[in-house]
Amino acid sequence: MMVCVLVPLFLIGTFSSVSSAAGWEPASLCPHQWLLFGQRCFAFYPVWSSWSNAKSLCSQTGSDLVALHTPEERHFVRQITNTHVPVWLGGHQAEQNGSWFWSDSSPFRISGWTDQKRGETTEGGVCMEMEPISGRLTSAPCGELRFYICSIKAGSSSTVCPSSRKQAEPDIVPGVSLFDIVWSYSDLLAEEVLHSSSFLRDLRSGQLTERCYTSFIQQEALYLHRVSSTLEALISRPQEADDMRSLLLDTFKQYSSRNQSLPPALPPQWLHLSLQSFHSVVLEEPIYWLVALSARARLRNFLAQELLLYELRPEAQSVSGSTADSFYQEWTKDSVKEVAWTHRFRRMMEEYQNKMDVFKAINIFREHMINQKRFYRAVDCDAEDDR
Repeated sequence: MMVCVLVPLFLIGTFSSVSSAAGWEPASLCPHQWLLFGQRCFAFYPVWSSWSNAKSLCSQTGSDLVALHTPEERHFVRQITNTHVPVWLGGHQAEQNGSWFWSDSSPFRISGWTDQKRGETTEGGVCMEMEPISGRLTSAPCGELRFYICSIKAGSSSTVCPSSRKQAEPDIVPGVSLFDIVWSYSDLLAEEVLHSSSFLRDLRSGQLTERCYTSFIQQEALYLHRVSSTLEALISRPQEADDMRSLLLDTFKQYSSRNQSLPPALPPQWLHLSLQSFHSVVLEEPIYWLVALSARARLRNFLAQELLLYELRPEAQSVSGSTADSFYQEWTKDSVKEVAWTHRFRRMMEEYQNKMDVFKAINIFREHMINQKRFYRAVDCDAEDDR
């Protein structure tokens, strides 16, 4: 079943002026906000995904991962992927004889392709990536996460949903905050996180081990590191609203500052799912990016308040001064910072709520609350050996 998706192209830096000079202009032959070059339309997705999942996400719009046939196309693709993150192309290697193919079944003829390998071959196969800065093409394990580019034949936009966007109908009672509405549809999820997380349970009871706390910090750093890369690509897109751009930029700086001491292991499955949920967010207006980002801040604020209430109970006083108590104090201190972020997200959403689709905002917020639930479940203190 075809999933209807509107796909904007995120042009970054000074590319818009370059494209005009080179004749690369959006056209009615392309889906909304895709870019026409030659006989095809292109769109860049700054969303972390494996090669096979990226191909599947492209197919939802009737497109495919991009195939390169000329030096001009290769140069063009470099221009629209002005990011330090490698991007998936449509090239993949057959396991039987090692031959290379494009995923859209077009002939595989490309100059300068030397099949330089990065990483070890895995069961997922070998696929083609591009380093945007240098334009170098290399092969990499298909299961690794990259950004990606989709392309579609010009004039085939009938396979994609119509580009016209329906005007949002807020249907919000005057004086009611959209921020409170989206939270009301996800507060039960927050309660589930609070009561099902072994990390929060041990943090509250004073039995948290150093290994489990370190695992929490590392898992969170994995998530923030990946999201900050996506956010960096998004905020490079020119914005008219300086206040919104300022909040997005500050959020990016906050996330980037938490990217320390990342473990070398490949991203776990929960992270794959969480990152792919940004596929639908980056297709929307920037205010919806803030809706997605606000889920983490609002949940952390809620959890900190609930644990603070527990701290005031008599049974919580016995753990004071312990090693576990120091972890609790560190976590609480860090969580206090989320209060200010929550207030900023609230103000921005309330300012733009009359221009937003309420149900879309609810679904985006809830999806990213589910991401946070995956994260807290991934930190399993019960599996630690040194309890």
